[in-house]
Amino acid sequence: MQHTELLGQDNIGNLIVKLATPAIIGLVVQALYNLVDTIFVGRGLGEQSVLGIAGISVAFPVQMLMMAIALGVGIGGASIVSRSLGKDNRKHAEKTVGNMASMVTVTSLIFTVLALLFLKPMLSLFGASETVMPFAAEYTYYIVLGTVFFTFSATMSNAIRAEGNTRYAMMLLLIASITNIILDPIFIFILGMGIKGAAIATVISQIVGTLMVFYYYATGKATVPFSFNTLWPDTAIIQESSYIGLSEFMFNLVESLLFLLFNQSILFYGGDLAIAVFGIVIKVFMLTLMPIIGLKQAIQPIFGYNYGASNFARVRETITLSAYMATGLCFLSMVIVFLIPEQIIGIFSHDPALIEMGVPAIKICYLMMPFIGAQVVATALLQSLGKSRASLLLILSRQLIFLPPLILILPLYFGLMGIWISFPISDFMGFLVAVLLMKREAMTMEN
Repeated sequence: MQHTELLGQDNIGNLIVKLATPAIIGLVVQALYNLVDTIFVGRGLGEQSVLGIAGISVAFPVQMLMMAIALGVGIGGASIVSRSLGKDNRKHAEKTVGNMASMVTVTSLIFTVLALLFLKPMLSLFGASETVMPFAAEYTYYIVLGTVFFTFSATMSNAIRAEGNTRYAMMLLLIASITNIILDPIFIFILGMGIKGAAIATVISQIVGTLMVFYYYATGKATVPFSFNTLWPDTAIIQESSYIGLSEFMFNLVESLLFLLFNQSILFYGGDLAIAVFGIVIKVFMLTLMPIIGLKQAIQPIFGYNYGASNFARVRETITLSAYMATGLCFLSMVIVFLIPEQIIGIFSHDPALIEMGVPAIKICYLMMPFIGAQVVATALLQSLGKSRASLLLILSRQLIFLPPLILILPLYFGLMGIWISFPISDFMGFLVAVLLMKREAMTMEN
């Protein structure tokens, strides 16, 4: 039985586990190699560890912009691919894969040129102080040079996943991530390259991921093959893909721009030390969120295929099961963070001041973690069904409507603590919006 046939016939619970497991493994390892950069820099710079960690933290919004490109194109194109397969329109799926490749390449090249031209002003906006700037600029310069490789491999892994082959998508992430984890200590410690070595190791790992994408399509492993004649832009596909992927693009774009607000506020109320703490919290949060994102990537082709085949009962069953799974995974991560916060912060640095500030910060930020699961499932559903406007509303409700006012107002009364408190409050409010939107879509399918 082909991957696509399983999407419409296999038991939903088994199918979610089967598709989610490789996605989760790959994403967790991918998040680990981002963590490894921070850990090795924190351990390798000695007394300058806080400045190195802060430098990577300031660079993170730039990486979010790169991710915005990859996921904007990848999620939008993947939704078309899975629905086309559900309708047995394989030619349209093939054309979409080719357009995904050309769209992400052109967009990434434009981003690379602009980012290099305005590198230091951009990093300054994202919160790099004079002491942190040398570390942030050196790291970000090499990361930006690898934009095309990062975005291309991330985008095309969504195309591979859309045809149901999550195992290869996992292997792509796994091998690229392991490459980075191996190269980091070699470049940082053995070759003495410091923070620059961490960035170069990351770029090399992204090149490995890109080569694996080419291998997948060149050796005929793909259910939806890639050919050069599908690279020529198709206006209808670009418009639909952009429309569907807009919510994911906006999520990462807004997230990146919000770092401007976060980092500037954190720098004002807590200085470079607080910037480093925030960077650690975000990296840990991203790691614990990866199982939920893996679940999201698994259920998207299930939603898209069965919706395309008008099998709404399977769509509703997937909503229910995945919501329970996502909430359970989020609750587990919250428990772990509350049990060993000092040990988690201590992995990155033994600096006493960093640990003292980091422990309460990470516990507060995780207070409403269990409520994030439903938001992820709702976003996956809306994107897979092509409901870009609703998914955009869900994403912006938390990121643009709830969080920024809290970041601006609460610190006036609670100082730095007010910034940490803003995150769980916005998480809960976003949860309420997600539940309402999911119920509305479920009722629409019943009618």
